[in-house]
Amino acid sequence: MSRLIVLSLCLAGALAGCATGGGREPQGPEFVGRSLGVVAANGQQTILRFRHDGVVTARFNNQESEGRWTFVGRELCFTWRQTFRECWPETPRLREGRPVTIRSDRGNVVTVTLQ
Repeated sequence: MSRLIVLSLCLAGALAGCATGGGREPQGPEFVGRSLGVVAANGQQTILRFRHDGVVTARFNNQESEGRWTFVGRELCFTWRQTFRECWPETPRLREGRPVTIRSDRGNVVTVTLQ
């Protein structure tokens, strides 16, 4: 379960950086169709890949997990294997190679970098 939480955090953080709010699909190439590097507070590194259909794939420790992403209001929310949901606030747009640190509604902190 802790790996799923880390993945959820990473994913949400990445998407929140490009959120347009209002439940709309994100705009621009900031993360959809691209990879995001995510580093959790415990140092775990994850690579996230977002699809236009709301699916997100996370790779960590030679493993892969799939979840769903959506915008709810001004937050980017993730669900992993239908076990839990975690949301991240909208942040300034992500820029390639520039890390951004964000905190989720569960208090998790990650640093996200658009690759």
